[in-house]
Amino acid sequence: MQTTSPVLCGRPQIWAVGGGKGGTGKSLVAASLGIHLAQMGRRVILVDGDLGAPNLHTVLGMDSPPLALSDFVKRRFESIETVVLETGVPRLSLISGARNSLDIESLKHFQKTRLLRVLLGLPADVVLLDLGAGTSLNVLDLFSLADRGLMVILPEPTSIENCYRFLKAAFLRRLDHLGRTLGYQSIIDLVMEHRDQSDQGRPSEILDEIARIDSCAAAAVASHVETYLPHLVINQVRSHEDERLGEAMEWISERFVRIPLRFAGAIPYDTALVQCLKSRRAYLSEYPRSRTAEMLRAVAESFAAPGRPGAGHVPDLRVAARRASWLDSGRCAPVADPYRTLDLRPGAMHDEVLSAYLRLRRTLRSDSPALASLDCEAERRATVVEIEEAYRSLSRNVSPRTVRPARPVRSSSHLL
Repeated sequence: MQTTSPVLCGRPQIWAVGGGKGGTGKSLVAASLGIHLAQMGRRVILVDGDLGAPNLHTVLGMDSPPLALSDFVKRRFESIETVVLETGVPRLSLISGARNSLDIESLKHFQKTRLLRVLLGLPADVVLLDLGAGTSLNVLDLFSLADRGLMVILPEPTSIENCYRFLKAAFLRRLDHLGRTLGYQSIIDLVMEHRDQSDQGRPSEILDEIARIDSCAAAAVASHVETYLPHLVINQVRSHEDERLGEAMEWISERFVRIPLRFAGAIPYDTALVQCLKSRRAYLSEYPRSRTAEMLRAVAESFAAPGRPGAGHVPDLRVAARRASWLDSGRCAPVADPYRTLDLRPGAMHDEVLSAYLRLRRTLRSDSPALASLDCEAERRATVVEIEEAYRSLSRNVSPRTVRPARPVRSSSHLL
């Protein structure tokens, strides 16, 4: 956990919890994050940013509050602190959306700008936004402009598909915002117009196209794009296959979608969650020693830990290597590096090599859940061959004194 309060730097951190599909448990995760951070001594304000169907107060076990976010947006009160409510958990407050009017879901630009400005002025260490489902501009703007973004999905094909769609849409919205703030809007508009016509445009391809028009603009945008590192949580996990999905999606996203993604953890399914909602009790407070509560706290620790570019940390080797590959994709011929291909540190032992190989082979199966919604069959086949060649290379060159005999590698045809 970070020990330095963001308020000392002039403002709270803005964290956003979102995703492409409803019913994934975003409000549960947001509430649990807020409770854990407050219990760790940080001042947290939860904001129900689901402007269409707000229910964060129910997850927290609170009655419908008399004041809501719409009261501030519609200027019934000039200070947003008027609608900040105590939750009963020390250091944890709530800005509810329970009484939002039906038309608040369509915020005007000036309302959105004013809301973001006042959120940055709240007396808190963390302002935690629980966003609505889908890819509306309000949701995408709040997610892409937040200091940290967390996507919550279920281990289901439709949820996985919507996750990738949400990830791409949020990135493009962030790119549009960077164009306005950095003064390169006309260049980005030109590139995006061409992208819409050709139905192409991964992040690396978009940056390459910007560079062909203006290298200075590309450099400025790339330096800000590098800080875009959403986190992912798999909710309602019931099997080992579900647990492995997050790690697989992290690798697939950076390899095929070309947007870095960090897996923050998997939350086990627990029938007590439903009972807590029915009885209007906060799960993390009612069942603090359950396995699910432990994983919710682990997600909070992972998400809150220093680990974003530009935050004064040194990124780990694997993340740094993948980010470099993402930013440099298409600019020069890659150097064959079997360790990098298998997502390993140089000099990894044979057991590590074998484990990485088996993990990636499973991830790249044609029926892999992490790949089901992506149109990347040609790339998948080429990557399978690359993985097989990297494993053979490392198996031949590793010192026999430090490893057990390598297992024979079957032909890649069973994966193709």
